[in-house]
Amino acid sequence: MRFCGQCGSARIVAVAEETPVLTAATAPAPTPTGTDVTDALRSFVTPQVADRIAEDGAQLTEERRLVTALFADISGFTPLASRLDPEDLMEVIDPVVSMLSSIVGRYDGFVEKFAGDALLALFGAPVAHEDDAARALRVALEMHEELARLRTDLPNAENLTLHVGVNSGHGIARIIGSEVRTDYGVLGDAVILAQRLESVTPAGETYVSESTYELTRDAFEFEVVGGLTLKGKTEPVTGWRLLGEKRVGATAAGRERRRLLGRDVELAEVARAIGGLSEGRSSIVGVTGEPGIGKSRLTDEIRTKAEHAGVTWLETRCVSYGAALPYWPFAELMRRTVGIEPDDAPTKASAMVAAAITDTHVGFFARLLGLPTPSVGVDAGDLEPEAFRRGLHGALVEWLRGLAAAGPLVVSIEDVHWADASSLALARELADALRGDPILFYLTGRPEAQQLLPDIGGDRLIEIELEPLTEPALEALLEGCLNGAPPAALTRLVVERTGGNPFFAEELVGALRDQGILDLRNGRWRLRAIRELEEVPPTVEGVLAARIDALPRRAASVLQTASVIGRRLRLPLLERMIDEPDLTDLLDQLIARGFLDASGNEELVFRRPRRLRPSMAPATTPSICSPATSILARQGPRRSSTFSAPASVPGRCTQMRKRCFISAVRPKSHAGSASRTGRWRRSCSISPMCTTSSATMTRRSSSMARSGG
Repeated sequence: MRFCGQCGSARIVAVAEETPVLTAATAPAPTPTGTDVTDALRSFVTPQVADRIAEDGAQLTEERRLVTALFADISGFTPLASRLDPEDLMEVIDPVVSMLSSIVGRYDGFVEKFAGDALLALFGAPVAHEDDAARALRVALEMHEELARLRTDLPNAENLTLHVGVNSGHGIARIIGSEVRTDYGVLGDAVILAQRLESVTPAGETYVSESTYELTRDAFEFEVVGGLTLKGKTEPVTGWRLLGEKRVGATAAGRERRRLLGRDVELAEVARAIGGLSEGRSSIVGVTGEPGIGKSRLTDEIRTKAEHAGVTWLETRCVSYGAALPYWPFAELMRRTVGIEPDDAPTKASAMVAAAITDTHVGFFARLLGLPTPSVGVDAGDLEPEAFRRGLHGALVEWLRGLAAAGPLVVSIEDVHWADASSLALARELADALRGDPILFYLTGRPEAQQLLPDIGGDRLIEIELEPLTEPALEALLEGCLNGAPPAALTRLVVERTGGNPFFAEELVGALRDQGILDLRNGRWRLRAIRELEEVPPTVEGVLAARIDALPRRAASVLQTASVIGRRLRLPLLERMIDEPDLTDLLDQLIARGFLDASGNEELVFRRPRRLRPSMAPATTPSICSPATSILARQGPRRSSTFSAPASVPGRCTQMRKRCFISAVRPKSHAGSASRTGRWRRSCSISPMCTTSSATMTRRSSSMARSGG
């Protein structure tokens, strides 16, 4: 018997009598092949992670990743074990461990190991998400809540408590395999520090490191606990106590607002649609663009103008882990509109819903929010799924229609590309049923959402695709970031390296300042000459890594090889380098996802400007460089000189994956990288210090080719 990674329910699996059940603690196997490793890992990861591992197959090898490690330890277990029979102890500890791992699974985390009464979970390996640190903190909060509930339900569990340590950093993720054991894990201080933090955390609390705090401070409340003396650390480590998620509206209120630049046309188009509400015209606006291109900033400006015009603004969002949570954005819409906070008791939340919704429909909203069944209206708790779906859709139509009767209404749904199928179907029905009411549906998403929006909006859809900022707009953005005129060299650098992406531009400027490359002297900003950045902002790295991992493996492999060639790719050359029968289909996928553009004459181009340094090419190992070199050599010495691979590139990767961003914040630039002992130099073909594995290059070269985070 095994357990579902989503709900923790027991499930039967067919296992031959002579085949042992694999667990996270031990996975006996012969010398591991790709299939063996996949089968072993499937026994203790969630279906979503298992699918990714199965797709990667034998290519799931070591690589450097930005991860967030969560170490949770159950206090009170040791005295319990000393006084209970092992069978009685199992009745207590098994439900607790199952609960902890199920919560990790709900957020697509990976349980690396159980160690008695402790659990180590990873976020960012083997699959990355751009909000891995935030996911880890939500898991920690839910763990504390669920353990408090279990203490009242389980015998002998009244003294059990949990203390959790969380840290974000880099580590080497790899398969460890032998004839005795096969495991997947991460090696590095990122994991060790999480365990050290847990060791000093009081029972019932969560301590996080400075790095995790910096990644999540906009979404969570913290309290500094000062310098902590940790085992193995020569200096005190700053720790932060996690207090909870920020209350509704606090995140947006705390976000720094900069002047909106270069979006006058888009603002005017949405303003016309909002103006039509006063005349009773409904419409659907869809805003799409790459991550960091400015969708949220544009939305903030539109909301401000709409509210000043007397329009009611309701907003919700889809979440990256919400594909398995039907109707999540509409449940969040109700919570935000009614004012339900994460720490509100169910009885209080039920009362708030009952006060805001008519008696007829309150039962559907109570079930949607997971609240106790109300004493009035329809008891939706026992309805069949189809009956509940019809009732909920009708209840939402009537609720929104009632709100619109009091005045024009905008319903904003952000990040539609993450919406689940049920939410998309509901959005489509709402848009159609409310076409005669003064309601504007405002939808935002990444380019992947472009294929979803027409199905929702139909012929009333107003499509707005945000383009990169122009050079004058970027210069004005830099002036706002620096509170002064930027050096001309900085403007050129940002234009070249970010491709007009405002988020990447701001992060690049911040990184340059943090590293002392950009500083203020005598009232003027000065940029010293650089060839590469020392560090990459983890906020950007998370976006890039998540988008790489979202690519199908074969498409990522094509992108990797393409990035070695250069910014412009001749299709005949690519066909000769890649033995891939479905190359055309894979290139179509990369074009659709915004990595490449077709420029005609059998040529492809990376969407944003990039520059491949000659010293970068040899990092690919002979499996890529040798074919490239031989093919390019037949096209002339100028092209073939770009590649200079040694006969072999032995050893394991010690390069940081974030170096794909080095010397450029734009995803397609990889102008250098650093090992532990040496740094790439422009003047040499390959650094003798660098030993890079082929699998690592798969991800690094793909990172170089990223077009938008």
